Amino acid sequence: ALPEIRTLTLTYALAGADCIDVAADPAVIAAAKSGLDAAERIAKADQRSGYRRPWLMVSMSAGEDPHFRKAEFDPAICPKDCPRPCEKICPVEAIEFAADFAGVRRDRCYGCGRCLPVCPWGLIAAHSYPTPIDAVAQQVLSQVGALEIHTHVGEHAAFKDLWQTLQPWIGNLQIISISCPDGEGLISYLKDLQQIMKVPESAPGKDLKASAIALKTKSHHVIWQTDGRP
Repeated sequence: ALPEIRTLTLTYALAGADCIDVAADPAVIAAAKSGLDAAERIAKADQRSGYRRPWLMVSMSAGEDPHFRKAEFDPAICPKDCPRPCEKICPVEAIEFAADFAGVRRDRCYGCGRCLPVCPWGLIAAHSYPTPIDAVAQQVLSQVGALEIHTHVGEHAAFKDLWQTLQPWIGNLQIISISCPDGEGLISYLKDLQQIMKVPESAPGKDLKASAIALKTKSHHVIWQTDGRP
């Protein structure tokens, strides 16, 4: 819920977090920014020296990614005597078997996948719902200072397309994090992504805005998240 996002953002900010990652959704970003504003007021009132407002980060996907999937199943075919381990294991209570609703509440599910292996009959599947980049990029990236891109080895074309789509807002970002699961060819793939993200020197005759974006991009902090799991 949005109030909880605001409260968590406020709490993490006062605890000293450097960067807070949220969904690429305008409503979620607004709630997080409200929390950051509240934390800043509290820090100022308490005269906290050294307080720094955390960067707000959003996550986007280049290709398929477990971060952007939802669990799905048809509750009508679930055996009535099933002990419903899926309902018990869900950390956010997204799976319900109530009188007024049965199934997965998509607004709660964040695709952790814990329910998939516990279903005794294998009735639960996961479907990806990537962020609609073209629809939200302008609303989202103009309000944040950091971006996390989720990708997989071999997704060169998808990454290149996403990177080109993001160009108008890249200059506003301070941090870009690339999250990629371990796999064969990982290092080679990351080097290829580095070349895709490389900004060429501004040539004479280019407009000043393009040159400014190129200069800002060169100073980005790029984080390679390669901990073996998405």
